[in-house]
Amino acid sequence: MRVSPRLPLALALALVGCVPGILDPIISGGISGEASESGPPQMSSTDSDGTIGDPGETCTTCESATEAVFIVLPDLGETCTTCDGDTEAVFVVPPGPPPACDVYAQDCPSGFKCTAEGPPPLDSESITCSPIVAEPDQAGEPCQVLVEGHLGPDTCDIGLVCGDVDPQTSIGTCAVMCQGSASEPLCAAGEECWGYEIPLCVPHCDPLLQDCPAGESCQYAGVDFICLKVDVANQVFEGCGGDWRCAPGLSCADGDVAAECVIGVEGPGCCSPYCDLSGPSCPGVGQQCRAYYEPGEAPPGLENVGVCALP
Repeated sequence: MRVSPRLPLALALALVGCVPGILDPIISGGISGEASESGPPQMSSTDSDGTIGDPGETCTTCESATEAVFIVLPDLGETCTTCDGDTEAVFVVPPGPPPACDVYAQDCPSGFKCTAEGPPPLDSESITCSPIVAEPDQAGEPCQVLVEGHLGPDTCDIGLVCGDVDPQTSIGTCAVMCQGSASEPLCAAGEECWGYEIPLCVPHCDPLLQDCPAGESCQYAGVDFICLKVDVANQVFEGCGGDWRCAPGLSCADGDVAAECVIGVEGPGCCSPYCDLSGPSCPGVGQQCRAYYEPGEAPPGLENVGVCALP
């Protein structure tokens, strides 16, 4: 029976004040909101004959010294607001956020891509249709997050997201997002779909070879092994809370895999070495190389993968 790994857990109302003689800018991508039911009614400006004006070229004039006008802008066209009185305030409610989109299907309007925007943490509210920049960066190319400290927008093309971003420079590399659907994700041959809100196609690796870039470890990802960043490189028999907290070559297995395990604040698991069933060698007293997969379930090329554990 396969030793159970400790799996990793996946990666306002905008009020634009208006004072006499000042036109405040309306910023694309602002946070949406609307007046409460008990508050002043929302109004669209009208022409002199009482008909609704063109929402792309709306101008509202406040004539009363205490008048407050709520304007709901259906788009970000050439809308202006003029305040003539001494104390009136104009509240501009920007348009709502783009409709929810599907990162697998990339179902945003032309010129947009479905990706993550806004500040961390990454969750379902972060996913939105974001404009694609002119001459966008392609897969594997350097990219930039355009708002410091945010998840996006970025300079990558549709179907890509700027990953491994340096927090100091906002520079990263364009990574490929999975296609298909959440139930049937699609990636290129030799790749695995990994992630939740922003699922990425990441290369397979061999836990016995640990053929990942520096700072990453080849770890189990639900079906196959992929390269994951090492959070804390705990050593053999040290406690752990997930594979990403063990040094390369070690699996965060159940805490009873070795008599030498020291379980502490790091978590309930224990870092124990991967081993080769065809030439087993384990460091713990009484440990054996036990098959990582159930018989017949190992992906091609991983039939000999095991982990050191007590019988």
